[in-house]
Amino acid sequence: MGSNSLLIHGVLRRSLAVLGLALGMAGTARAAVSVEGHVLDINGRPVEQVQVTLEWGLGASGASAVTVFTDESGRFAFPQAFADASSNELPVVVRALGYEQLRSTSSVNRQGRDETVDLTIIVQSTSNQAAVAPASAWMASIQDPDEQARMVMECVSCHQYPAPEVRDYAAAIEDMHGDSAVAREQSWSMIVRYMNFLWAEEFARGDPERVLDVEASYSTRNNQWAANAIAEHFPGRMDHLEDYDWGAPLIVTPDTVISEYEVPQPNAVREAVMTGSHLWIADVNSDDLIRVHTQTGDQRAFTVPSDVPVGPHTLNRGPDDTVWMAPLFNAVVGQLDPVNEEWRVWRLQDEGSPGPVAIHDLTFDPRHEIIADTRGRIWFSNIATNAVGYFHPETGEVDNFIAPEIPGRPGGSRASLYGIVMTSDRQHIWYSQLGIGAFGSFNTETLEFEVSVHLPSMASGPRRLTISEEDILYVPLFGSGQLIEYDTQAKEQIGIYDLPDRNSAPYAVTWDPVRQVVWIATSNADAIYRFDPGTKEFGVLPLPRQRAYLRMLAVDPATGVLVSSYANVHERVHGPRMGLVIDPGDGYPRSQRISMRPRAED
Repeated sequence: MGSNSLLIHGVLRRSLAVLGLALGMAGTARAAVSVEGHVLDINGRPVEQVQVTLEWGLGASGASAVTVFTDESGRFAFPQAFADASSNELPVVVRALGYEQLRSTSSVNRQGRDETVDLTIIVQSTSNQAAVAPASAWMASIQDPDEQARMVMECVSCHQYPAPEVRDYAAAIEDMHGDSAVAREQSWSMIVRYMNFLWAEEFARGDPERVLDVEASYSTRNNQWAANAIAEHFPGRMDHLEDYDWGAPLIVTPDTVISEYEVPQPNAVREAVMTGSHLWIADVNSDDLIRVHTQTGDQRAFTVPSDVPVGPHTLNRGPDDTVWMAPLFNAVVGQLDPVNEEWRVWRLQDEGSPGPVAIHDLTFDPRHEIIADTRGRIWFSNIATNAVGYFHPETGEVDNFIAPEIPGRPGGSRASLYGIVMTSDRQHIWYSQLGIGAFGSFNTETLEFEVSVHLPSMASGPRRLTISEEDILYVPLFGSGQLIEYDTQAKEQIGIYDLPDRNSAPYAVTWDPVRQVVWIATSNADAIYRFDPGTKEFGVLPLPRQRAYLRMLAVDPATGVLVSSYANVHERVHGPRMGLVIDPGDGYPRSQRISMRPRAED
């Protein structure tokens, strides 16, 4: 679609002087409004794969925003009518790499109280992509792949870099100090220190007496290096960008629909899963899961019953359609029955552990559902002590096993043992070590560590893993922007693949058991990637807004929709706070959908 950008954001208003006469002012009444139309360039030619979004906002009936895409003739149509909407004011947002809006017109066809609005949007080419291109596009100014990876690891782990507010800060430096290298370095040094302070404050919420290692986990490890690198590679106002493309074909169709559900602020939305018609969203800023009805938009908070702070962090479905929650604080694991609205809660304490039990992920299977080993134990990654551990839901037994140190690489919390999955025999778990560029396996029968794979660079950043039914492991390299395909049975690497954008910061990967593909949730590219293991090809599903920071992605086995969230944490970070339900529009075949039990909650 070219290398430019388009952003149309605002309320489409028609002339009441003309339409009021034609419609008898019926446009001011609330009705069921269907919306369709087409996007053309200035020569009347159709523009394909343009995002068209209706931004209804918080409190809307249904989704807060709905996005569709144009076809090869430039046509688009929203799949359902919008209840209680006004055809007089349609909050339309249009986005695409390559164009900007010139003008738009509309017409209305009325049938009873229901209306169909037909929009025509005229666009033209523009060279400046700053309003649409993702944060990762700016990282191309760093030519050295190792330095790129280090910058991603240092600056992207909790919010996008450089996000729009970061670019505003760069403009302020330029306006105040001009082209002063000293001013840039000092200004960026102060903001890096400030960000580290915020994260020290955030991680202390669970235990006010905790002494935090500000060099560990998510904090910038070398403040001065980061400040110097930012000052060197991002001079000027950062308000003009050219020549970015998605790096692979777009996989959207006229049937692709992205539904976004906003959560009232303040919050720090973290992850989301689906059960039936309900979207469950974790708010790490509180002790709540937010339940959203995807048809009505109704929301309700479910508080984890605990006498200590929890900070819901990781969500998974259970095989019985319950919702499992792992915490940011205090090792509180919860299981919510969404039908009976009842909780089971465990606080994991291991007196023999050399450090705290700090759970990041729980073991899951190719369906992204919680799975126990052959003895009924659920395993977890302990990010604080570089360990894997288990708890038994029935007996309460807890134990931890510290991973062997790798010569020349740090251990403990610096290693950041992070993602974790279980093989089909339920006797082996595979884990990633985000901080030291490694991944490996552990035998749940012998309780011994087995394979350890050391990547060449500690900045490669292996993060949240997934596994297929054939026990093929997929490892996203957050820092280096790559994907590893690894055969856990043969214990050998099948391949390593560059992502369409090496600065996309892939946070998590998810196996799709029906489509037989891997979905890749990026945190810096405002996009989801699809990887086909058969062809080794990538496709891109662009998201409808900047700051679209993804930390996870699930596939609802009943419908084939993708489920995720914009996880801009903590609460002071700018960006959308939304859960996502995405129909890729690829004809997900009903006959092949995974068999699911009827859900009483529906």
